[in-house]
Amino acid sequence: MNEAIDNWLGRLVADGTVALRDLLRGAAALGGLSAAELEDAMAALFDLEPRDSLQFRAFDAACARLLEEFRTEMLEVEVKHFRIELSRLNSLVSIIRRLLPPQTVLDLHHRYVLWNGFFENFVIDRSFDLRREFFRILALSQDIGASKGLEARRLMPLWLSICAESGTGGRYRQDYLRVALFGLRKLPLADQFSANEDFVLHGLARWAVSQHPGESAFEREWRIVEGDFPRSSQFWADHVQLAVTAGERELAERTGGSVATFPLAAWWRQDVDLHPRDHVVPRGVATEPPPREQREAVLAEVGGAYARVTAQIDRLMQQHRRYADTTGDVFYLVRTACNVGMRLIKDGNIAEAKMRGAHAAKLASLAFEYDAENVFAWSLMRDALTAAGRVADAELVGWEAIRRFPENVQWRTQLATLLAVDADRADEAATLLRETIELFPANAYSRNQLAVVLADDFGDPVGAREVLATAVADGFANEASHSLLAKLDAGRGLRAQKRPTARVDNPLLILPSAKARRLLFRYEAGLVSDSDVRAFLADQPADAYVTYVAERTGVRDTPVKTTFALAFDEALRMAEPSALRALVARARPIEKALVEEAVALAEGRVIPFAKPLTYGAQADRLGHLEQSLDQLHGAQGPRIRLLRDFAASALSSNIVFLEAA
Repeated sequence: MNEAIDNWLGRLVADGTVALRDLLRGAAALGGLSAAELEDAMAALFDLEPRDSLQFRAFDAACARLLEEFRTEMLEVEVKHFRIELSRLNSLVSIIRRLLPPQTVLDLHHRYVLWNGFFENFVIDRSFDLRREFFRILALSQDIGASKGLEARRLMPLWLSICAESGTGGRYRQDYLRVALFGLRKLPLADQFSANEDFVLHGLARWAVSQHPGESAFEREWRIVEGDFPRSSQFWADHVQLAVTAGERELAERTGGSVATFPLAAWWRQDVDLHPRDHVVPRGVATEPPPREQREAVLAEVGGAYARVTAQIDRLMQQHRRYADTTGDVFYLVRTACNVGMRLIKDGNIAEAKMRGAHAAKLASLAFEYDAENVFAWSLMRDALTAAGRVADAELVGWEAIRRFPENVQWRTQLATLLAVDADRADEAATLLRETIELFPANAYSRNQLAVVLADDFGDPVGAREVLATAVADGFANEASHSLLAKLDAGRGLRAQKRPTARVDNPLLILPSAKARRLLFRYEAGLVSDSDVRAFLADQPADAYVTYVAERTGVRDTPVKTTFALAFDEALRMAEPSALRALVARARPIEKALVEEAVALAEGRVIPFAKPLTYGAQADRLGHLEQSLDQLHGAQGPRIRLLRDFAASALSSNIVFLEAA
């Protein structure tokens, strides 16, 4: 090792952050290594260095400190320096990915939500995507996490969800699939597993079910898997059968039985010479979830004494968890957790409401652990927290649901109920309902709900009657609307008796994106000022959605529009079709649909979305968005607002690890 390298290592030990900063700035003298790429130079420098050496421990600590500095300062960098600093951050991430300094990567695992929200700020295009590189670091370092006490297979649901969402109809570009499959292959084996082929097969099946790749694309990925796990030809048939069957079951459940299989299922079975009558189930594998009858028996008992049913619930969910952890098939666990949780809080003695709510919240947490995108889990979490008296936490979940699924009116009306009934903030509920009526004019329930709030919470029957009469005149009333009018005529209250809520005013959830969505609503409703937004931002982490809200409210101008949502918002403000069309080159297919709709609106046209080719969650969401836009007819302002909200809904929306305890 030459003198220049020795000097730099000495500086690293003395002041690691400064030494590493100099390296990223190109100001560090490394002798013969100076011409190499930074990650290659560091790999060569520390290749033979023991991980417990003074120099490597100093390097590890410097990586962690410098990464934290970037997180807290990056979005405040002046325009003229932003691209340079972004390049240096990218170099640091590359170095961490190559060397995996243990304390640094452990922090990335421990504070997943914080770091994921930060790296989502920098999803620029296929060639520059720090969120993807963050996922690669997590995939590579799972063994390090397990060796330090983290649950060995905690990231399995993340990798499975990315598999399902990688492609033309998903949340991620196609290149994320390789990262997710690698993450599944690299799951720590612990004592229960000899290899991870079943999990990888489930990842492939999820991709095939949700994204409908072509036969050649699927075969390419399948051959890579075969190469990763050298097995005899007889081995694969039974394992592929389990993965394909699980995919078909989930698809049938999701489509109400209208779709029984996916296009590549027959090809995959044929490729492994699988015939229905001659395959043998592998020994020692939990190949089936707990029987439906067991779940039905628990549901039948839930309405009785709470103490008698808790052990049954725990036993059922333990079996579901064992099946999910063994096979990678998480659908049944999530469905059962949501069904049992909902029944817990709807049935039973009202004196047990708080205990039942707390138990249901734990079931919602379990569902989130395995599928954070499941809409029923979001409903359960909100309602369970409300029943448990954690109204402030339930409200945050309500705002997060609106943020994630802005095209669906039910999240708004359900949150409005919580605000008016449980949080005693009828004024905010009324404001939310008026905005909801503007965005979803055909929704009768929101009009009825506003009438109830006006009559019962504000003592304004005249205003309530006006809302209902307008709904009738515009053709947006339903049977309940006429019933409410009859109650007003009789001088009666409109709301059923309020349910008692034993409120607990010690919120535990940390959801910066939910807080930012609530702030955005209040700002656009004129309830808070620019100074309020600035005060809020000063206390929040550099979450991608928080960044979006800062820009949308105009209190901060990000130097480079580093996500599609930011660039889309800027193009909408410019109100020029050319600015929108310029986004097509960087947009994924689902984003291109938003751009095309926005261009049509700018030109005074309305166009339908292209029909989705998949059955994935995002395709369903596009269908809901199109329906909502159609109901707005010529109302350009509300249409644009829905498009903006939909574009931003993908930010900060991976696994949230909501804690119910």
